[in-house]
Amino acid sequence: MKRLLLVLVLGFCVGGCGSEDTDRLRDRVQELEQRARAKADQLRERFADILTELERAIPEARRTSPEVRRGQEDVDEFLTTVLANIDGYWTETLRENGLPDPSVFYVWVPPGREAESECGPAGDDAAFYCSADDTIYISQRFAADLWDGVLGRLSGEGRAAGDFGVAYVVAHEYAHNLQQEFGVFSEFRGATVRPLELQADCFAGAWGNSVYRQGLLEPGDVEEAIGTALAVGDFDTNNAQHHGTPDERRAAWLLGFESGEPSKCDLSAE
Repeated sequence: MKRLLLVLVLGFCVGGCGSEDTDRLRDRVQELEQRARAKADQLRERFADILTELERAIPEARRTSPEVRRGQEDVDEFLTTVLANIDGYWTETLRENGLPDPSVFYVWVPPGREAESECGPAGDDAAFYCSADDTIYISQRFAADLWDGVLGRLSGEGRAAGDFGVAYVVAHEYAHNLQQEFGVFSEFRGATVRPLELQADCFAGAWGNSVYRQGLLEPGDVEEAIGTALAVGDFDTNNAQHHGTPDERRAAWLLGFESGEPSKCDLSAE
């Protein structure tokens, strides 16, 4: 089409335009073509940006592989349902206190796959919140193994198992998003991340209390959360990534659960 445009313009000048006129018309056509290409490039870039935002705001709908399916429910569906309940609780809680609604992205990593986060790769053992891209990453394989009790006693105490054990992990990672939104991450200065992790456990317990008040807890759910909190504790107290001992993590979750008050989850109390 562009070549045809040039030919037509030059064709009108046969016998009626001098070489200067022809050169001027050719330059004009080239200028128009360059403008058109530049505009097209801008539109492509803008469209790519829009698609990127849509991809982040609306996670890709996937069906869980049968190997990580539990009964009639897919693991990714369970994770999404739990996250929606957690988000609903915190949205209501923050609104009641005149604070902005929380928001977070999420990725449930399919079995055998790896997602690229701005905090590093998220593979089959992923269960973390990345503040750099404001996203919770949890592997469907990890969630399924936790549900089935395959992870066992990670710390030598407790037992990471059950659907509410999985829910505890989701609530804990969501709590890290709240810490980011509250500015806790940017203000925190500590030798280890222990206070942040214990506060997240306490926030998770406060959400657990709301589930109890809704009458949605099933027999054994509290034991599953406590068992998982014990299992994910550690004794590496000199490590900057020390998350708290098993007893400390259990106590932090119970503080939130028994009080049902996020205000009790004070970093200075840890």
